[in-house]
Amino acid sequence: MSQTQSKSTNSQFGQNVTATSAVPVTDLLEEEGTVPFLGMNEAANATYPEAVSTNGRRYVSSGTQTFKDALEVLPHAGEGELWANNEFVSPDEDGSGVTVDVDALKNIHGLDLSELATATGRTVEQLASQASPESLIKVNTHKDIVDRRRLALRTLGFDVKFRWQIASSRYTPGNMRSFFKRKVAACEKHGATDAFGWIRHYDWGGSVTITTIYPSKAYEIVNPDETEVDFQGNELTIATDDSEADTDPSEDTVTIYYGDRTGYDFRGHQKLWVKPVIYIPSVDTMIPLPYNDTDLSRKHTGNLMGDAIDWHEKILSKIDTLCEDINQEITRARIVAMDFSELPFDIKEFYQYLGIQNEKYAEKAAERAKTLADPPERPTLWNLQLSLKMAILDHYDGSRAGNTYQEYQELAGEILRHPATQITLAKEQHQFESDTDDGDSLDDEQQTLGESLQEVMDLTGVTENRLNPTEAQKIEQRVQQRLPTSDTGATSD
Repeated sequence: MSQTQSKSTNSQFGQNVTATSAVPVTDLLEEEGTVPFLGMNEAANATYPEAVSTNGRRYVSSGTQTFKDALEVLPHAGEGELWANNEFVSPDEDGSGVTVDVDALKNIHGLDLSELATATGRTVEQLASQASPESLIKVNTHKDIVDRRRLALRTLGFDVKFRWQIASSRYTPGNMRSFFKRKVAACEKHGATDAFGWIRHYDWGGSVTITTIYPSKAYEIVNPDETEVDFQGNELTIATDDSEADTDPSEDTVTIYYGDRTGYDFRGHQKLWVKPVIYIPSVDTMIPLPYNDTDLSRKHTGNLMGDAIDWHEKILSKIDTLCEDINQEITRARIVAMDFSELPFDIKEFYQYLGIQNEKYAEKAAERAKTLADPPERPTLWNLQLSLKMAILDHYDGSRAGNTYQEYQELAGEILRHPATQITLAKEQHQFESDTDDGDSLDDEQQTLGESLQEVMDLTGVTENRLNPTEAQKIEQRVQQRLPTSDTGATSD
């Protein structure tokens, strides 16, 4: 037996499928691609917020393409019969039978058929003629997922993948397009139909991530000026009353939108995963957020439709509950800095100790962080996480569908949400790799590792950000000026 083959059944398990032109056929030909959407459906009549720069393939540049339209790029997943070629058997030209290549059988290394002939009292030729072998052998231990649209394109001579194999005989692929269309109803209930985003697909749709950004969940995060930050007893406090602040709000705020990122992978996996994200329009960057609460992931098999709307609603509700904590953490990240002149490692090594194994990525992130920091050795947590994210977007040269790329992206969110953990991990890794017992670099007095502002500030090498709001705004503008204008950096997350 040699390579496997698929015989496709109807993509909707015996139901007819109406042809659609919601997405260009060229999108179905791409091994990797980005399909943008604006609005959950046509009724939303959505437009991009003024704060969003719409350059690049992640944004609808002409006409209309809603979330429902963009979903058509997902495979029309149906079951296919999986067969294996028998390389020793070929059908006769007249279709009356098959011909067995006996000489090829006899020449297989490590297989002595003469012993078999002696034991059975029959020649190899006789055994072959009596066996009625098949040229195609059905595989019952695995299932095939087949997209008939891409199979049709393959039939017309295009080099398109149309099938994905699951190592299970009991797998039933769910209708992912119908499942995600239920998200429209969930967004209607939450007043979030003006959402925008993009679908990233790899391996001709075998691996997919869907990023949805909700302008209805937008926040302006105010950066406290120096009169609102006070040290008392080595404790950093932030005033909550900004009624007397005389700075222009546009100079000391950052706009963020909340969203979510969902994905699945037909290539051996049966899990539909989801993560909350924030989107920063001023730098056109999305950051996945780690969270330790209930895992909303589920299998993408069998009957998905029974609780589909409830599942999507749970995600939207989860985002709402996270907003207050995340907003406070962003404020913390903008006013807390790491003073690397007091630490036994530099910024590049900090990233490496956290798990950025590629030296180039760590170096590029460190260069960006230093450029945006004043002084260069004292970047804020906000700077550190944003510089890492953007360095990965600009310079990552591996597979963006792989786990490493996702882990590197999520590390930025870890710096934002769990800075004390990340700083302590870097110190411990430095001590381990340098093979020293430098007790000064570790915070032995901190018996339990917390993430409150006071606990973060108590760590060695952590200090206040001494930039005033106007300087902070200049930094953000410099970041924006450094963004690539081509599509390369704009289609990768």
